[in-house]
Amino acid sequence: MTLKPPHLPRKWMIFTVTANGTFMSTLSAGIVNIALPTMSQEFGVSLENIQLVVSFYLLVLTCLLPVFGKLSDMYSRKWMYLGGFITFGVGALLGALSGSLPMMLLARGVQGVGSSAMIATSQALIAQIFHGPSRGKAFGAIGAVVAGGSLAGPAIGGALIQAWGWKSVFWICIPIAMLGVWRGIYLIPRFNAHKRVKMDWPGAVLYTATSFIFLYALNTAADKGWGSDFILLSFAISLALFLAFWRREHTAKYPFLGLSIFQNKTISYGCLVAVLGYTALFTNSVLLPFYLTDIMQMDPIKIGLLIMPFPVTLAVASAVSGTLNAKWPARVLTTAGFVLLVISTLLFAFIGPAPSISYIVLAQLIMGAGSGTFQVPNNNTVVSAAPKGKLGVVASINALCRNVGMILGIALSVAIFALVQSWLTARGVSTQEAFIGAYQAALLFGTLSAVAGGVLSALR
Repeated sequence: MTLKPPHLPRKWMIFTVTANGTFMSTLSAGIVNIALPTMSQEFGVSLENIQLVVSFYLLVLTCLLPVFGKLSDMYSRKWMYLGGFITFGVGALLGALSGSLPMMLLARGVQGVGSSAMIATSQALIAQIFHGPSRGKAFGAIGAVVAGGSLAGPAIGGALIQAWGWKSVFWICIPIAMLGVWRGIYLIPRFNAHKRVKMDWPGAVLYTATSFIFLYALNTAADKGWGSDFILLSFAISLALFLAFWRREHTAKYPFLGLSIFQNKTISYGCLVAVLGYTALFTNSVLLPFYLTDIMQMDPIKIGLLIMPFPVTLAVASAVSGTLNAKWPARVLTTAGFVLLVISTLLFAFIGPAPSISYIVLAQLIMGAGSGTFQVPNNNTVVSAAPKGKLGVVASINALCRNVGMILGIALSVAIFALVQSWLTARGVSTQEAFIGAYQAALLFGTLSAVAGGVLSALR
């Protein structure tokens, strides 16, 4: 599937529509992270519970990615993408009207559905529009957009929360969604679908149920207890469903995913690298705002400003990495990115109770540089290796691996934090020292994930 010649001069205009959706998703994520401490107080819930506002959104988004990816290979990517915009906007409206944690989780679930549709189709749209060296530049530009959303999120979120409360962080997403739909209707062409691509609905249901139950159990294990009957039963059910899905993939006439794509080492290695990289990154995403609030005693505006160095270097590194990707092997760039991630997670792990502002800024700058350096070439490599007729599926699996890493990073870091904090508190350690010790343990886990990702990247 390629663009017809009349549309080629407009490829960067079409790109801006996909960039608009990416910006909205990352802006919302950054804003909501800043709002978590305030939400926690208003809803009267713990850190283990309030993190579900972030992780449940990622959970729904992740479970549906391959479904929307497959549908985008079958039907119009244009309307799949725009439908995601509309759904995300509806979720933002529900979030703004939420007065309790359950209502907020419903709103975030709706937003997750919308984001899943957008993310599953956006990389495929870029891969269809751009070819050759320009594709790497386009992915680099998307990385810069991610950074821009991440940069604007904390800053705008801090100011909005300070002035109008946490609900305002959802209201701001609605006009952005409306703008994206309006521009997309006129700019995105309607690509011809692959008529021979079929959906295996039993396989899709088995995959979605497997991933949802497993990831939900993973996210709630810290609160319910890793050895509780509910968690153990959930993991057992997810394993049984996975085995059924595996069998279905090997017997169905038109498999849902087609697991044979993982025989392509470029795709399989790239997906594993993405999981490990995002696991390392997201060990700090939820915990850092709480560290800055509880230990550094900062207000939302200061927290937002202090988080800004990360997306600044992410934007620069993404643009540079996208350009270098046309000349240097992806293995070199991704491995260099992981080296920077190892350094940054170690800096956060040994941050102590009273770091200087320059220390935090330096750690953020290095983490942002590492993130941008490894993401762009890895994304480009995986999507470019997609077999004919499976571009949407491969792009969605690539996004799936990224989001699985996010969920693992959040869930496991919060679980490690809660376990170590309880252990230290039970031994008479002060509240501050218990927090610092638990934070260090969580970030050392992030370091191990980054080391594993770097080794795997160097070997591919």
